[in-house]
Amino acid sequence: MKRLALALAAATSLTLLLSPVAHAAMLMTDPHVFTVTANHRVHLEFPVGELKVIPTDGSKVEFHVRVKCRGRSEDRCEELANELVLQSDDKNGTLHLKLEDYPKWHNKGFSVHAELYVPRKLPVEIDMGVGELDMAGIEGDLDVDLGVGDADIRTPRSATGHIMVDTGIGDAEIRGTAGEAQRSGFVGSHASWRSGNGKSSVRLHVGVGDATVRLE
Repeated sequence: MKRLALALAAATSLTLLLSPVAHAAMLMTDPHVFTVTANHRVHLEFPVGELKVIPTDGSKVEFHVRVKCRGRSEDRCEELANELVLQSDDKNGTLHLKLEDYPKWHNKGFSVHAELYVPRKLPVEIDMGVGELDMAGIEGDLDVDLGVGDADIRTPRSATGHIMVDTGIGDAEIRGTAGEAQRSGFVGSHASWRSGNGKSSVRLHVGVGDATVRLE
């Protein structure tokens, strides 16, 4: 397992943007880049924040991070950002990434915004604690667990064979199925669709929040 400091390991890895109107600072790191094969899987553990998963036509996985601080000094924002570490491990065909050391205390106004760029045909697994997840255009298998928050996945109809979406508390929905999806539940909910001609599967679970998969 390799530890990669995200923020200030080198002076060139950080850009500091200040917004005096909003009293906010934003730190941007250089992307972390990993070369993968057509047979790889990508597994990301992401604790808290906003995450976007974006498809590419290349052979690399990139992880971009922005840290935003509201109502904090530049020095304190950099101090909190420097606590973040990205663990990486490429073993048995799985690239495993894990964002660690999110500040647990005195983190008011501190937020992480990340983008994961993935070759569109690779399978992707996401384990996420709290926040908002947005994914679009991935054609490989998707397996997503979000503890608390909202998840919105848009997947190509031509690549998808079946979809399962469920929530503990919240709404589970599959859109674009022309009424073919089945739904059940009261407090939590469950939706499934098995009429696709594609090879990939989509599984989305949200503990508390809304879970939506859209066929496009």
